[in-house]
Amino acid sequence: MPPKRACRDGSGQQHSAIDARKEALRANLNDAVNASVEKAFEAIELEDQKHREERARLFTQAQMAAAKVKIDAATEVEEMKRKLQEDRAVLEQEKAAMERTHTFQKKKILLNVGGHRFETSLQTLTSVPDTYFESLFSGRFELTLDAEGTYSIDRDGVHFRHILNFLRDSGSFELSSDLTEGQRKELAVEIKFYGLLDRMMPY
Repeated sequence: MPPKRACRDGSGQQHSAIDARKEALRANLNDAVNASVEKAFEAIELEDQKHREERARLFTQAQMAAAKVKIDAATEVEEMKRKLQEDRAVLEQEKAAMERTHTFQKKKILLNVGGHRFETSLQTLTSVPDTYFESLFSGRFELTLDAEGTYSIDRDGVHFRHILNFLRDSGSFELSSDLTEGQRKELAVEIKFYGLLDRMMPY
């Protein structure tokens, strides 16, 4: 009978060892599963953090782009306003010039050329384009009248009547043959000043 009791004791010990190994295996397996799950959660958290950072970066870029567009639009609007103001100022200047020209046309023009006085009209003085007088009375310059309402021109007025006669009727004007060579040279100097040399003395 004692040997049979020893066999039962050995069998019990064997089962206990197997159970211990099972428990150890379960524990190891649980640890491995828990570690794997923990790593998976950490990876998910890390990926989520990256996504949040990327969204934040994109949002910041969008804000910066929107601010730049706003600034560019404001700059463009200011530039358009500035150009509009400049165009308006040019139009006002042209309007004022036209009004001054209209004022010239409504009255006679008195000239004092080197002490010689002449009376004529704006139409006569500006009848030939690209001349001194066309520029003078274009409205681009501020002209000063003396107390008698005369425009003074600091040039030799001795031969100015020839210039004025040409402006009055440039199509049929003929320079007087009575002029001496010296007078013609003096006249040529004055004609050149008024921008009429190639018209009055084309040869």
